[in-house]
Amino acid sequence: MILFEGKLLPEEKLNIVLEKLWDSCLNAIENRTDISVRVMEACGRISEKIKTGEYDDIIQQLLRSGTFPEQQLEEAVSRLDREHLQLKYEMELGTLRRECNMTKRLEPLGILFHIAVGNVNGFPFYSVLEGMIAGNVNILKLPYMDNGLTVRLFHEMVQEEPILAPYVCVLDIPFTKLAEMKPLAEMADGIVVWGGDETVRAMRNMADPSTEIMNWGHKISFAYVTPDMFEDGDDAKKDALYALAEHICDTKQLLCSSCQGIFVDSEDEEVILTAAEKFLKILEEVSARYPRDAIGIRGKRSIELYNEELQTRFTGRKIRKGKDVSVIASMEQDLTPSYRYKNCWIRPLARKNIVRILKRNREYLQTVGLICPAQERETLADLLVKAGITRVAEAGDMSYLTPGEVHDGEYSLRSYCRIVEVENA
Repeated sequence: MILFEGKLLPEEKLNIVLEKLWDSCLNAIENRTDISVRVMEACGRISEKIKTGEYDDIIQQLLRSGTFPEQQLEEAVSRLDREHLQLKYEMELGTLRRECNMTKRLEPLGILFHIAVGNVNGFPFYSVLEGMIAGNVNILKLPYMDNGLTVRLFHEMVQEEPILAPYVCVLDIPFTKLAEMKPLAEMADGIVVWGGDETVRAMRNMADPSTEIMNWGHKISFAYVTPDMFEDGDDAKKDALYALAEHICDTKQLLCSSCQGIFVDSEDEEVILTAAEKFLKILEEVSARYPRDAIGIRGKRSIELYNEELQTRFTGRKIRKGKDVSVIASMEQDLTPSYRYKNCWIRPLARKNIVRILKRNREYLQTVGLICPAQERETLADLLVKAGITRVAEAGDMSYLTPGEVHDGEYSLRSYCRIVEVENA
């Protein structure tokens, strides 16, 4: 399904839309007004409709399938609240100072082309929403297997506020259709990419050299734990590890801020193996409270772990499996994604090596869930930040978002604007 100038169109109309899109974008820019308040008000009303069940035909299906946990739904809806968006706007796009005889102000980049991912339901909508709040005209390429929620939400938005119709165009184009993708990349003033390295390289090849590429993924997040936190007999230590397990099960490790594994402040293999055994029991206990993953996901995971077991004689990894969960212990210090869906790794990383090891992967660093004694938190957090981490959080709050949160160390709304100077008369 296509959304163009506020109208829903069948995919067969794609070529017609592409022929008209450039002129449509230019018309929107020429007649641009400040739409930020309208966008926030429309989102506030949509948020209320979601809460009252008007989108249950789609959302309940997502909840039943387990692809959109209840907590994630509540957080996603809260991010559409009028108050949340207003605070975000004020924090990121506050008024610039007037200096001498020049007035500085923020203006939209112009046209943003969004390459969204499908690993988080509702994320394509929020990506474009940020572009609209900043005043841009937005073109969205839907991710593979989009569930229809994105188009429906934007259609609802332009029904609430018809003035917003020229500022969003949603297209369902496979990434392989280069003939259709290249003109979109060329007309954009900025390309917002939520994919991995291959996607970013592909967009750089398509776009004009002067086009800004805003790359928000893929990132790898992890927990950093001191060995004493795995010791028995302390409820506070146990609570922190249980919170980490809850986070892993709740997010399914699908977010850039999701914990992929645990680095332990140690160089002792016995410490790593003991930590793996203890965390496996916690993860299995917490996992039992969550719905089982779809059979296709469980089958894929079983094959991955079986292949992993076949290679243990070469890798030296120790695989510990429970029901629907696993922990892979090794003495490697690489930062890598996990198999996701409640499968994580545990590896050594002594604090003296934090900067030296993690700095190799600085382009992938994002969030750390830090579990350590209170008196050591400041020291360890400082080392992690020096290595390139952009967010240090409690283990259970790694994916918790607040109004005005940053994306990978940057304010997204500010990235979608440019500063202009106008001389005063």
